[in-house]
Amino acid sequence: MMGATETRTKRGRSLVWLLHLLPVLVLAACFAYGTTVYPSLPDTIPTHWGPNGSPDAWSPKTFGTAYFPLLVAAGVSVLLALVTAALPKMVVPDQEPSAWELHRQEGLIRGTIAALGCTSFLIAVLSGFFTVAGWANPDRVPLWPALLLTALILGAIPVSYASSSRWARRTALGQGIKPTALEENEDKLWIVGILYNNPADARVLVPKRPGTGIGLTVNVGSPKGRAISIVFTILFVVVPLVLGVIATL
Repeated sequence: MMGATETRTKRGRSLVWLLHLLPVLVLAACFAYGTTVYPSLPDTIPTHWGPNGSPDAWSPKTFGTAYFPLLVAAGVSVLLALVTAALPKMVVPDQEPSAWELHRQEGLIRGTIAALGCTSFLIAVLSGFFTVAGWANPDRVPLWPALLLTALILGAIPVSYASSSRWARRTALGQGIKPTALEENEDKLWIVGILYNNPADARVLVPKRPGTGIGLTVNVGSPKGRAISIVFTILFVVVPLVLGVIATL
C-alpha cells in the first residue's frame, strides 16, 4: 500500500522538469541569432563592461570570445540539472514514512527541481541579454536587467518551495490523507517547508528537516537566529543590490 502511495506521489514530477528545458530554448535562440550577426562583428570586440555599462576589456573576435557568456550559461544549466537530479538521491528516506510524509517529501523534491530550474532559466536570460546587447550596442550595455534578474532569482527560490509545499498538502488532502497532530505541528514550524521558525526553541542551529539533506540550518524564530538571518540578508542581498543600483545611476 505504501509503495503504491509513493508511486502515485511521483506522478507529474516530469512536468516540473520542463523548467530545465527553458534555458535550453533561450540559449539556443541566442546562438541562432548570433550566427546572423557574427560575420558583421568587428575584429576586436568588448568582452567586459564596467559598472557604468561601458566596455573596459577587448579581445580579438573568435567563437569563444563572442559566445563566452552563452557557453558559461550552458555549462551552468547542465550543472544545475545534474545537481537537481542528484539531490533527491542523496537524501536518506525515512524507514517507514507515513503517506503524509511521502507527499511532504515529494513536495520538497519538486520545490528543488522548480527552484533550480527557475534559477537556470533566469541565468540563461541574463547571459543571453548581455550577449545580445553587447552585439547590438557594444559601446553601452544597460546593467539594470542584472539587478532585476538577480532579485527574481532570489524570489523564485522561496516561491518554488512554497508552491510545491502547497501542492503536496493539497494533493494529500485531495486523496483523503490527513496529517497526524504531530505532523501538523511539525509542518507549522517550517516556513515554505524549509525555514525553521520556532520561537519556543532556544537553539540557533538545528538539524535540517528530514528529507532536505544532512547538516544544520538556522532557527529564524530564535532572537540570535533571526539576527544572523538579518545580517546575512543585508550583507549578501541588500548591500550588493544597493551598490548595483548606485553603479547604474
